[in-house]
Amino acid sequence: LVFRYPKNEEDTIKGISFEIKKGEIFGLLGPSGVGKSTTQKILIKLLTDYKGEILYKGKDLKSYGSNYFEEVGVGFEMPVHFSKLTAEENLNFFKKLYSSTIDVDELLKRVGLYEDRKKKVSQFSKGMKVRLNFVRAMLNNPKVLFLDEPTNGLDPKNARIIKDLIKEFKEEGGTVLLTTHLMNDVDELCDRVAFMADGRIV
Repeated sequence: LVFRYPKNEEDTIKGISFEIKKGEIFGLLGPSGVGKSTTQKILIKLLTDYKGEILYKGKDLKSYGSNYFEEVGVGFEMPVHFSKLTAEENLNFFKKLYSSTIDVDELLKRVGLYEDRKKKVSQFSKGMKVRLNFVRAMLNNPKVLFLDEPTNGLDPKNARIIKDLIKEFKEEGGTVLLTTHLMNDVDELCDRVAFMADGRIV
């Protein structure tokens, strides 16, 4: 896989190859700016102008239409929510994008946001937004989760809850691509890891 941003003079991704097995938590590690998030963005079809081949379930990723998004859940490091809407309204908005969704109340209870579901997101702390972000990633009952720093900004108690939910997702047959710089999370969650440096897997 090779990728270059349009205005850049050199490739951000300089020829990487890896495989994620079904039902595993695969960690993509390395310092900031080495291409981890870019790789994630390519795998969730946000960036499409890459060289190389990506296969999902044995088929070229480019051959999938919007049906691909029914199967994947995405939790970016910087949560994007509509701050003038409540948590519940945010989730209801995103629910409309999918053909089938989960009952979110149970998940809101697990992450400790059920009591705050009628509050505007603008009143949420960073940690609350991170937890809401995780709930949103799980909305469509995905088969594959792409998570970028899922516990960043959480206190130990809430980080524990999110890590337990990730483990449960895997135990139920889910597959996870996790990018993080928290070695603690890696040690606890990942089955295999790849270390990236300067656009390559080292």
